[in-house]
Amino acid sequence: MISFQTLLLEIEKHTNIAKNTVDEQQIREQIIAIRTLCEVALAEKQSNINMTKHSYQETHNAQSVQLNTTMSMSSERLREEDGANGNSIFDF
Repeated sequence: MISFQTLLLEIEKHTNIAKNTVDEQQIREQIIAIRTLCEVALAEKQSNINMTKHSYQETHNAQSVQLNTTMSMSSERLREEDGANGNSIFDF
C-alpha cells in the first residue's frame, strides 16, 4: 500500500516542475502525472474500503455457517437401538 504522504510528495514534485516550465507540452505531461497519482490515491482508498467490507462479509458468513452447524447438531438427539440416551441424564 502506498502512503498518501508519498503520493502527495510526488504530486508536489510534479507541480513544481510544471510551475517552472514554459513548454506547454511539458506542463501537460506533469498535469497528467498529477492526475494519475490522484487516481491511484483514490483507487487505493476505494480498494481498502472494498477489502474491509469483503473481509467483514466473509467473517460474518463463516460465523453464520458455524452457528447454524452448532444449532443443528445440538437440536438432534442421538438415539441408540437399545433405548440409551433418553430424556433422563441417568439413561445410558
